[in-house]
Amino acid sequence: MKIKNDKITEAIEYILLHIGEGLTLESIASHLNMSVSNFCRQFKKQTGQSVYSFIKKLKLEQSAMRLKMEKGRSITDIGEDYGYSASNFSTVFSQIYNLSPTEFRETVHKTTKEADRIYQELNGKIRIEERPEYLVTYERSIGNYSELKVAWCKFVEKYKSYASNAIFFERTFDDPSITDKDKCIFDICMSIENKTGFPNTCTISGGKYAVYPFKGYLNEIYALNQQIVGIWFPKSNYTIDERYSYDQYHLVREDGYMEFDICLPIK
Repeated sequence: MKIKNDKITEAIEYILLHIGEGLTLESIASHLNMSVSNFCRQFKKQTGQSVYSFIKKLKLEQSAMRLKMEKGRSITDIGEDYGYSASNFSTVFSQIYNLSPTEFRETVHKTTKEADRIYQELNGKIRIEERPEYLVTYERSIGNYSELKVAWCKFVEKYKSYASNAIFFERTFDDPSITDKDKCIFDICMSIENKTGFPNTCTISGGKYAVYPFKGYLNEIYALNQQIVGIWFPKSNYTIDERYSYDQYHLVREDGYMEFDICLPIK
């Protein structure tokens, strides 16, 4: 489901950037220069969720991803990043996932010889590098990641006159093993020289990234991402940064074969 209302696209961007802060309906609506009632109505129409439900869901999903990726950080610290006290975080988390944060972490951080083998294999391919920032125009959708192919084709067709000089990116914000697979947020992006004439623009931040060069087909990506997030990251000495992760595309063939860099921001 493509988000067709530019104000709601901007609202989601604002929420994502400030998810660890004390977000209120008033602060978000004020940022958008909308009334609270109109903002809430338009948000529900576009996303199928109330603003409060969306924020609560996002906080818990992102905290679950942090539990998965940041093995060395305390559960209390991760909960506090999203505004929860230790006891409240455990209660709310358990209501959603039927596991306490401790139990959840134990299920995804099992040490096995196979996990060690996968880590060594990934570590041999992942490179650490400084990447530049990019100004991009983007279109945002909420749905199943399987819809990415269709969204991608429509986006490229729309901007084909710019394609020869542009770099294309994809931003995914959710882990389908944690998030409802039909409510994942994803962006299709294209680099631009300036904002003139483009409806939604933002900057993909530069800095230090862990980069995995992927070459293969769509049906291979989910398992690979689970290995990078669930095995490589916890075993590495790196901490995920607050910047967005992204994929930078180099080749997409009609038969579904793709070549792109998976770029994860690190400290």
